[in-house]
Amino acid sequence: MNRFIFLIIMILCFDSGCKKQNFSRTLYFDDVYFKGKVVVEKIEKLDKYRISIFDSRNGKTNCIYTPYEIFQFEKGDVNHDGKTDICIGIIKPCPFDPVYKKRLFIYQIDRDWIRPLWLSSRLVHPLEKFKVIHSADGQCHIKTIEHIGKDIYCLNEYNWESFGMAFLQKPDDSLSFTKACDILNKL
Repeated sequence: MNRFIFLIIMILCFDSGCKKQNFSRTLYFDDVYFKGKVVVEKIEKLDKYRISIFDSRNGKTNCIYTPYEIFQFEKGDVNHDGKTDICIGIIKPCPFDPVYKKRLFIYQIDRDWIRPLWLSSRLVHPLEKFKVIHSADGQCHIKTIEHIGKDIYCLNEYNWESFGMAFLQKPDDSLSFTKACDILNKL
């Protein structure tokens, strides 16, 4: 009996120590069209993530929900229209690819509403991480770490083309995940 109780206690301790932390982040926006903050947070009682905007100029708010896991949140004027866009990394399936994978979603703030700008089904290779890069000429593009083989990763670069992200170049190839993260973090 004591062994059984000990085993139950060990399972409970192990299970509570292995729980994944929910993603949560707040970023502040300040452009001609929106000044305020965007908050990504897990709402436990709904078992969904909420993406909320709060406009400090007029007090308006809006939010959208997703039942899928969020792993990253960045910002930048991705489509070069002068408005700061919301870039969200979501783990989800899509109609033409039913496997749960990391995907990049881009939303815009349009008159105090969150509207989808680009909901990627895939990039060149499976996505691991991304970073919004602001270049010296004022342009914004996205660099990604993508999985290309067993323990092999590459860095890819994307830029906005008329309707969505277009592949620009593969600046680095055949990297370990750690090396790819080091390069991406230095940008």
